[in-house]
Amino acid sequence: MTHEAILLTQKLVQIPSENPVGSEKDCATYVERWLREIEDIDVSVQRVEEGRTNVIAKRTGSDPSLRPLVILAHMDTVPVEGKWTFDPFAGEIANGKLYGRGACDMKSGLAAAMTALKQGTNHANRRDLYVIATVDEEGPFMKGACALIDEGLIPEDAELIATEPTSLHLSTVHKGTIWYEINILGKSSHCGNAQLGIDAAHAAAETIVRLKKNVEALSYHHDIFGKPSLSVGTIHGGDKTNMVAGSVRLELDFRLVPPMSAEEADKLVQQSVSEGCEVVGADFSAEHYGYARPPIESNKEAEVIERLQTAYEQTLGSQMKEAGFPAYTDVSMIGLKTGMRDLIVFGPGNLEQAHAIDEYVEVEQIEACTKVLSSLMQV
Repeated sequence: MTHEAILLTQKLVQIPSENPVGSEKDCATYVERWLREIEDIDVSVQRVEEGRTNVIAKRTGSDPSLRPLVILAHMDTVPVEGKWTFDPFAGEIANGKLYGRGACDMKSGLAAAMTALKQGTNHANRRDLYVIATVDEEGPFMKGACALIDEGLIPEDAELIATEPTSLHLSTVHKGTIWYEINILGKSSHCGNAQLGIDAAHAAAETIVRLKKNVEALSYHHDIFGKPSLSVGTIHGGDKTNMVAGSVRLELDFRLVPPMSAEEADKLVQQSVSEGCEVVGADFSAEHYGYARPPIESNKEAEVIERLQTAYEQTLGSQMKEAGFPAYTDVSMIGLKTGMRDLIVFGPGNLEQAHAIDEYVEVEQIEACTKVLSSLMQV
């Protein structure tokens, strides 16, 4: 008999919710309808944007003195790209793996949380339990998580869990994530008179070299994450082969490790771009693209960590391993905006599969995660 959380993962994968080329509307509708069928659950929706809603499920506990447990999982996925072996929206299972866009990141984590909440109807829960399905986690502004905070929908004393793919390891530290938009302005000219132009493409190349060298020279080295890294996500510029490029636009992804600050990252980027553009005399602007998200470290003394470890050991019969999460999540965004630090990441799937062609999650991990979360909800 196939585990209910596996069947739910399949169904969620079969509902496209690509961000930014699609929306979470159909997925949110299905999640809301599914949750409303559970007894003793209060379900509400929060409009974030037109056609985009967070879905909030709550089961009230018997002891109001206990801190609420809030589990968050996002509904959006990155777009499908490249040539897949498996239909990205079929949810096909083969060799113990469930394939599809979002199978790993993170519809399996959403399904595990929803199923655990449903299974909890067989047991009395002492603390308030929330499962929240969010929109726009993959976007630069993480609008779903921010809307929850802006409208006061996260209890101030809550313990937070994101069921992102950690291979069922405990993650208590997030890499920082800062995106930059770099616009380099040169001067177009005929390539026969290239000396009359200012080559923005040349300036961009010099800038990229300096960015890479300056990041590599940073002294930071985290026990889990290693060194900071910077990637050039997109490059757009020039108009024609025989024209000196008058402008170039870059998008950068800077991943910070503790204790590096956002201010230090900004200074490095500004300096690198300035030096690169100075080579040919180009002008530039360097701005944040989305929120600047510095590294976040959890409160290592948070009670939810000990309870999760106990639930894991009692359910799966082994000790839970620890790891870091090399990206931002809904809970780290909430932590950034509120100062809350009793937050962790724990969920099914290997993050190496996230955003990949033929993305998959091991079905055994979906079952195991559901069992652990169900156990956790009872204490």
